[in-house]
Amino acid sequence: MQSEEAAKERRRFPRWRVSGPLLGWIGRGLKVFVADVSMGGVMIEHPNVVRPGTICSLTLSLPRERVSLRCRVVRSDIYSQEAWPTGERNDVYRTGLELLELSETSQRLVSEYIESLKANIVG
Repeated sequence: MQSEEAAKERRRFPRWRVSGPLLGWIGRGLKVFVADVSMGGVMIEHPNVVRPGTICSLTLSLPRERVSLRCRVVRSDIYSQEAWPTGERNDVYRTGLELLELSETSQRLVSEYIESLKANIVG
């Protein structure tokens, strides 16, 4: 298993932790929460299994508009468990998505969103 430091060194784009709720959808129905974002990928959290290697559409509800991104699932692991009042536990998966073939508009929207995250950290 590779270390977190080794993974950071391999990344082409810095990751930015999402500082508020950013919702998205895989396909037409799987609601996801975005944990972090970069110009190369997105880390999402969700309650269902998503298979590595799968090509999918991720729609993000950015502050000004929605954007659809074509992605490839790089990895998907159980991240935590949620406890329900009934005593049941549900797995929460954390899935890394690689962004594929971004249009100019999609690139601009993702870049603007990342810039807003940077501004919140700095200012």
